[in-house]
Amino acid sequence: MNSITGENTLKIGVIGAGRWGKKHIDEYSKMKNVELTWVSDLNEDTLRDVQKQYHIPNVSTDYNNVLSSDIKAVSICTSNRTHYEIAKAALEAGKHVLVEKPLTEKTSDAYKLVDIAKENKKILAVGHIFRYNNAINHVKKLVENKFFGELYYLRLQWTIQWMPTLYPDKQLDIIVDMMPHLYDIMNYLTGLWPEKITCFAKAYMKKDLEDTAYIICELPNNIITHSEISWTLPEKTREVDIVGSKACAKIQAVTQEITVFEKSNKGKQLNIKPNNTLGDELKHFINAVEKKSIIPNDGIIGAKTVELVEATKKSLELNKTIIV
Repeated sequence: MNSITGENTLKIGVIGAGRWGKKHIDEYSKMKNVELTWVSDLNEDTLRDVQKQYHIPNVSTDYNNVLSSDIKAVSICTSNRTHYEIAKAALEAGKHVLVEKPLTEKTSDAYKLVDIAKENKKILAVGHIFRYNNAINHVKKLVENKFFGELYYLRLQWTIQWMPTLYPDKQLDIIVDMMPHLYDIMNYLTGLWPEKITCFAKAYMKKDLEDTAYIICELPNNIITHSEISWTLPEKTREVDIVGSKACAKIQAVTQEITVFEKSNKGKQLNIKPNNTLGDELKHFINAVEKKSIIPNDGIIGAKTVELVEATKKSLELNKTIIV
């Protein structure tokens, strides 16, 4: 049920009511201080369904109707190729914006959006949801408190049997789809960005669309990372291993479980209370809009991950290590 209009409610719109757009709609509709007044999608049947389910007063197949309304902020959950055009229009219309990752398809467009947001004094947030994951946040604090000692390397595994069987018409490779999350996690945990990237990848299921890749990154302070991403394995895995001179840890990002290993012990599971990561991300966005506060998943973070994804693709194309 949508929030009741009041003096303290923030009017919100959602553009794109597909798989992730519906999640945004559902989360906003639960917030007491938010009034979801507009939803836009190209599919009229989808619009009718979400309007009926969530009692949304206004829907349209034209996103410009959302941007010309009196909403203060908007979530953009459309296809990647439309992110730049719609986010640019939203910022220039004076709206605060949260864009699902990746921010854009091109690095140059991503940094243009950062500049446009700054010029219009609006918040530009990107859907890097793992910055709101309780397990990853706990490990970040352990890193900051030197629990691991000197950091050696991170191993990240993001695998699932997903594409192209679930979305056969999407022209999307796994590097573009998954690596924005992994580059963001690397940065969030270490405070650093890769300086060198080497990518190996194959397209097994769909020609010219890589579905399996291995990416080696070299970060400052002698830290390396190894990422395995694949759509060919039957089980969903979202794991991060962090290894240091004093201790190691394994993060199960979906279940938000952490196992720590000190010296030669068998591992101890920490008591972490799982949270609703998307809900917390959107609440933080709303709070930032209301209080004009800083957000951890801002446009600069989103633009940098796009830059690194492009460097990864370049490494694959040229079959060599790329210096970022």
